[in-house]
Amino acid sequence: MKKTNLYFLLVMISAMLVSCEVPEDQSAAHDNATTQTSPSCSPDSLPALPDVTITSATQEATPSPHCKVVGVIGTETNFELLLPDGWNGKFVFGGGGGFVGFVINSALGYGVLEKGYATVGTDTGHVGHPLDASWALNNLERVVSFGHQAVHRTTVTAKALIAGFYGRDSSSNLFFGCSRGGGQALMEAQRHPEDFDGIVAGAPAYSWTVELGGRNVWINQAMYPDPNDLAVATFTPEAQQLMGEAVLRQCDLLDGIEDGILNNPLECKIDVEEFTCVDGQTDACLTSAQVEAAKRVYEGLVIDGEQIWPGYAPGAKIGENGWSRWISGGLAATVEGDFQEGITVEGDLPAPEAPSAHFAFGNGVMKYFVFQDPDWDYSTYDFSTFWSDVGAVASTLDATDPNLDAFRERGGKLLMFNGWRDMALTPLGTIKYYDEVLAHDASAVDDVRLIMLPGMDHCFGGPGPSVVNWVDEIDRWVETDEAPERVTAYWLNEEMQLDGSRPACAYPKTLKYNGSGDARDPSSFSCQFPQ
Repeated sequence: MKKTNLYFLLVMISAMLVSCEVPEDQSAAHDNATTQTSPSCSPDSLPALPDVTITSATQEATPSPHCKVVGVIGTETNFELLLPDGWNGKFVFGGGGGFVGFVINSALGYGVLEKGYATVGTDTGHVGHPLDASWALNNLERVVSFGHQAVHRTTVTAKALIAGFYGRDSSSNLFFGCSRGGGQALMEAQRHPEDFDGIVAGAPAYSWTVELGGRNVWINQAMYPDPNDLAVATFTPEAQQLMGEAVLRQCDLLDGIEDGILNNPLECKIDVEEFTCVDGQTDACLTSAQVEAAKRVYEGLVIDGEQIWPGYAPGAKIGENGWSRWISGGLAATVEGDFQEGITVEGDLPAPEAPSAHFAFGNGVMKYFVFQDPDWDYSTYDFSTFWSDVGAVASTLDATDPNLDAFRERGGKLLMFNGWRDMALTPLGTIKYYDEVLAHDASAVDDVRLIMLPGMDHCFGGPGPSVVNWVDEIDRWVETDEAPERVTAYWLNEEMQLDGSRPACAYPKTLKYNGSGDARDPSSFSCQFPQ
C-alpha cells in the first residue's frame, strides 16, 4: 500500500467500520441534533471576540454539511473551525505535526465532522514546512505560540465561537493528536487542565530540547560526521538490511509466532558490537563507525556517561518509514511520500535540505530555538554545556511535567499510544513519561492509560495492525468512565477494506499469541504481564 496521503482515507474508513457503536444517549443526542435548524453561517452569526478576526464563514457541503470558519488570533495564529449542521453537542481539537506551519487538524481523519463534532485546527502561529524551524529565528512570540500558547488560545476561541453559534456550550471537549500533536496533548493536560475532558496523546513529541534537539544531534554526528557530505549516511541501507534481518532471526519467535512483528521488543537483546567486521571482513558486517552510529540509536543520548534519553526499541527497521525516513536516509536516497503519515504538505512550503527528518529536527531545534543562530554547526557540538544551553527554552517547549493532578481532579482522562516500531519518537520515551506520571501518583492509572501497538510505525502504518479510532476510544472512556484495558487494531488491504485485527494492550501488559489460531483473529491473542 502506498504511504502518505491515503492515511486520512484509511482512518475515515476505520471511523465507520472499526468503532461505529456509541452509547445510546450519544446516538439519541446526535439524532436530535441533526433535526435542528442550523444557524446562519456568516461572520455576523458569530460572537465578536477580543483579539480575534474572523476572515470568512462559508457553508460547505463535504464531507458533510458544515459551516467553515476561518480566522486569526492575535497577530498570526490562524485557525479553521468546522461547525456541522447536525452538531452532536461535542467539540474535538485536532493536533498538528512536525513544526506545523499550516492549519492541521488530524482529528478529521477519524470522521469527526461526519459524526457531528465541532472541530478545530491551527497553524500554531507561523507559516512554513513542518520540517522547517527557521520561522523561529529572533521571534519569541512565535516560539511561545508554538510551544503552548496557540493551542490554548485556539481552544478558548473555538469554545466561545461554538457557544455563540449554537446557543450553548459543548457538553464534552476532546483533543486528539499524534507526534507534535501528541506533545500538544500532553502540554494541554499539564498547563491547561480546564481545556479538555478527554485527551489522546499518540507518539508524543513532548521533549523538544532533549529528544528532538539533543538526541537527534547526538545521532546526526555519527550518521553524518561531515556536514558537507550528506549524500549517504554512515549507517548505509546495506547495514540496515543486515541489522533488520538479524533482529528478525533472533527475536521474531520470542512471542510465539513468526510474522515479522515483535510483540514486545524489550525481550529482544541485540549486541551491536557482535556485528563488527574482523580480520579484513568487508561483507555482512559493520564498520566501527557503523557500530557507533547504531549504538547511539539503540542506547540513546548519553552525556558524561549518563543516559539522558532512552534509545529506540530493537526491531526490523528496514522499511522506508523506519531508519531511512527518520534517522539515516541520505540526500542520494529517495524516500517517497510526505515526511509523516497523514500530514499532507500543500502549497509552496519548501523543506530544508536534510538527509533525514531527524537531521532537520535536530538542527531546527538547536539552531532556531536554542542558539538563535542559523550558522550553528551540529558536527562540532560537544554537549558539555547542554543543560545550560537548552534551559531557557525548555520551559516553553517541553511538556515533561508528570503532575497531572489538576487535570485528573476535573475528571480528565488521558489516553496515550505508541507503535513499537516507531523510529520518529522512541516508544521508550513515551513509556518514560507514563512511568513518571505513575511514580508521581500511582492512582493516576485510573485516569491515564498507555496502549502499545506491536508492529506499528510512527502514528500509523507498518507490518502490524494500526487502524484504531482513537477519538471514539477517548469519547467512550469519558462517557462511561471505563478505562480501556486493550483496544482492537485493524489491518487494511490494498482495496482499503478491513483485513483482520489483533488486540493492543494497556502497558505494562504485552500481547501474547495463544499458540494456535488465526494470526489475524483477536481471539488468538491475550494481554499478559511480561515474564
